[in-house]
Amino acid sequence: MANQAQDAAAGFGVHAIDPPRLGLALAAMATLGAAFVLVFGWGLEVDWLRRIAPGLPAMVPATALTLLAGGLGTGALLIGAPSLLALLAAAAIFAVILLEQTIGLTPAPHRSSDGMSLASALCATLLGLSLLLRALRFGMASVVTDTTGLVVAFVPLIGYVFGAQTLFFNPLYTMMALHTALAHVLLFVALLLSEPGRGWIEVLLSQEPGSRMARRVLPVAVIVPLFFALVVAEAVERSYMTVEFRLAVLTFMIIFCTVTAVIGFAHLTNRAERRSTEAEAAYLRSEMQRQQTELAAARSEKVAALGKLVGGVAHDFNNTLNVILGNLELLAEDPDRKMHRTYLSEAIGASNRAADLTRQLLAYGRKSQLRPVLTDLEAEVETAIAMFRRVCPANITITRAFDTPGLTARVDPGALQQAVLNVLINARDALPEGGEIHVSGRREHLEGAAVTGFHGTETLPAGTYATIAIEDTGAGMTPEVAQMATEPFFTTKKVGEGTGLGLSTVAGFCRQSEGGLRIDSAPGTGTLVAMAFPAATGSGSGSGDDAARPADTAETVTHTTQPRGVLIVDDDEALTRVMATQLERAGHTVRVALNAAKALETLEEGPLPEVVLTDIVMPGEMQGHHLAARIRQRYPDIEVILMSGFASATQREEIAAVAGLPFLQKPIDVRTLRTIVGRSTEPNGTPETGES
Repeated sequence: MANQAQDAAAGFGVHAIDPPRLGLALAAMATLGAAFVLVFGWGLEVDWLRRIAPGLPAMVPATALTLLAGGLGTGALLIGAPSLLALLAAAAIFAVILLEQTIGLTPAPHRSSDGMSLASALCATLLGLSLLLRALRFGMASVVTDTTGLVVAFVPLIGYVFGAQTLFFNPLYTMMALHTALAHVLLFVALLLSEPGRGWIEVLLSQEPGSRMARRVLPVAVIVPLFFALVVAEAVERSYMTVEFRLAVLTFMIIFCTVTAVIGFAHLTNRAERRSTEAEAAYLRSEMQRQQTELAAARSEKVAALGKLVGGVAHDFNNTLNVILGNLELLAEDPDRKMHRTYLSEAIGASNRAADLTRQLLAYGRKSQLRPVLTDLEAEVETAIAMFRRVCPANITITRAFDTPGLTARVDPGALQQAVLNVLINARDALPEGGEIHVSGRREHLEGAAVTGFHGTETLPAGTYATIAIEDTGAGMTPEVAQMATEPFFTTKKVGEGTGLGLSTVAGFCRQSEGGLRIDSAPGTGTLVAMAFPAATGSGSGSGDDAARPADTAETVTHTTQPRGVLIVDDDEALTRVMATQLERAGHTVRVALNAAKALETLEEGPLPEVVLTDIVMPGEMQGHHLAARIRQRYPDIEVILMSGFASATQREEIAAVAGLPFLQKPIDVRTLRTIVGRSTEPNGTPETGES
């Protein structure tokens, strides 16, 4: 209510006023005025209080009493007093009117010249009726009553403004005093302000756009007609009094019509605004509910996909661990030493298969060990096709066409070959009766292209991409199967014919190379698998070029090293024991620390080692890369080698302190471990990257 009043006041350019408080002030003015007239005007015979000016009608005692009772009843409503007070005030008003009309309350000497006019009696009756209706909580009826009383009281005010003497010859307004009309206007406005949330006063005081506009227009709508009417009145001959009276009524009608039009327009505007706001709110609620439903469904699908991934990993690892454990147990209990090598060979083979599985999972999760270089895609695809021809049946035809010569991108050449080979093998398996496989490459601009993501679709950033597409003429896939084709461990092949990691590995490789994988397929139309990579400019290296593959892989290096001091930092005690034994058997002196803090203590105690091998992710506040940075700062002569089970080259390059350090990808075979440690301790002191 207070906010509405403040907004209304702002529209008129005055200070903010609370509507009930304003109404109380108006009611107090009318009540005090009536009391002064009654006590001083009639009681002490002060004539100017009774009639304002000589020759004008007086406010008679009956009128003053009705105004006094009406003001008290209005004040009671405005301050929230019991409605009984308003009922008593209404009863008093009706009683005074009855007494005035029957026995007369005006002193005998004044009855011939002064009395309660019909307009005064009508206003008093409407005032009492309004109090009665408000006490009985007939809100809208009281608004109509107040508005009618305001109209009746407002006409003589305008007549007085224009000096319309014929007003007093009108049977309705004969002997209605100026302050009588003014007091009734004040009381009816106060009654309307007692309930500012009802009727046309609500429209006028609302904070909505239409009401604000109305408050700005209203002063003009009232003042301008009055001004022009006064100008016209001055121009009219004063001898034609009926014309002046008609002019006063006409002016009031202009004001009344203008105000009604403004308020009606504001009401329609507010109603349209409310409907628009309600519709917008309903739409937002609906949209929010839809998004929440979709988000819940997506989360449920991701949880299901994660459960399938965990189940597949657990299944394959349990099988592999069973092979390793079984062979080691046979090794322990079988006295036949001739079989020991067989048991060990089986256990090592199972371990390598487990390592392959982790590498495929890392590729799916963008964590695989990649060495992206500027690569000639056509040359790498040719190499992959050449390898594929060895396992491709004679009834399958392979065609190729690269639309763009010298198509290059920054990718890992070996991983690209493996990805192309995986897709070609899938295409071969989709053609049991023979068919055609077409391999193409092109440079194209993609904008908003959808590719497979982690259990869903992702959108590639707009840009120029080098695309390799492999299309077969097989039976195709349904949309449901195509959507699940890149999920880990999903396969449509028979048991034992596929791991379900081929396309998921390809998708992970594409994502890790800042590109994406797209699968287009439908039953009976074959399948198209497209790999997109950000296109590069320049001359790429082919598979036969040393730049395209690591020149420092452990398998190609055969160094004979002298024994060195080595510190291994890893929180896995079993792993550190194995690595320490492997290095000690090569003649190195090895110490072990289970965390970074212990490693620093070991270095401070001395003697200093030549090499520190540290895991990147360890418990505690200090991680492996922090330890490496600290060692390089304090002990620059010590070579640091990083190792991890999942950290990628891109992640390491983002850490400036360890960029360029040698790195070992777990699991680490003994040959790689001994080779990288030996190279890191060569006399020239230049470490080489020993990624495996």
